[in-house]
Amino acid sequence: MGKQAELIGEKIVNNRFEITTLALDLRMEEDPDLVKKIKSRKYLSLTEQEAQEFGSTIVKYLGEAVYGDEKLYFDLITEWSKKAGEIAVLENIPLEESLDGLRFFRKAILKTIKQEADQSSITIDEVIDAISIIDPLIDRCIYSYSRVYLDEHKNEMTKAYANIQELLMPIVPITNGIAVLPIIGEMNEERSQYILEKTLEESKRLQLSHLIIDLSGIAIIDTMVAHNLNSIFNALKLLGVQPILTGMRAELTQTVISLGINFKAIATFRSLQMALESIGFVQDPAFIRF
Repeated sequence: MGKQAELIGEKIVNNRFEITTLALDLRMEEDPDLVKKIKSRKYLSLTEQEAQEFGSTIVKYLGEAVYGDEKLYFDLITEWSKKAGEIAVLENIPLEESLDGLRFFRKAILKTIKQEADQSSITIDEVIDAISIIDPLIDRCIYSYSRVYLDEHKNEMTKAYANIQELLMPIVPITNGIAVLPIIGEMNEERSQYILEKTLEESKRLQLSHLIIDLSGIAIIDTMVAHNLNSIFNALKLLGVQPILTGMRAELTQTVISLGINFKAIATFRSLQMALESIGFVQDPAFIRF
């Protein structure tokens, strides 16, 4: 990098606050309502001055990268972008708003480079050299920033999925040592594993002796589902819990038989009432007693 080109980097560093302001002014020209909203935003995780300092830091890094160690600034910008993404998630700033903001930072920096080139003897090749360093770093910023949002989105989806699973497989205690597990909806490998883990966890916590597993809410049983159910039964037995199966409709039974899966070792009943009666529940007009 030539001496003249270093002037570009120094110009960016020395004017980082002006560039930050210019980026906002350029955005104001395009979307004044959004800029008014941005200016009125109250941050929870940092003060207004800290926000301004933080925003100008990325401009400083980009300028220093022109005449400094590119690898060092690649890492610094990656870390800055991750931190910026974490702040944006915490402050509930929309991803599209943030990414579009980087577009105006890019425009402001390029405008500053043009001004410096017009006022000095910097050649077009030196300008191109500087831009070839800055541009990929801005792209890296966008990538690292977006990854934080995507990771947060995945985490939220995982939590939501877990909550849904809890709703779809409630283990309902009937009395001491006895509970019912109604399985509803489609089964897949991930859900089967989740049911296995939660069933064992709850069986230990509730100190169950019997667990009635009701399959009337399952539409289809295939080989994978049947084998996973068998794994649940075997695991329960190892814990000293007696599994009882209900809700096996004729079509489900035929499927299991055709797949060669053997549920003969598991007590099976057509209805939940019959299963409860088999372990001592007696229906009374006024109450149910054990």
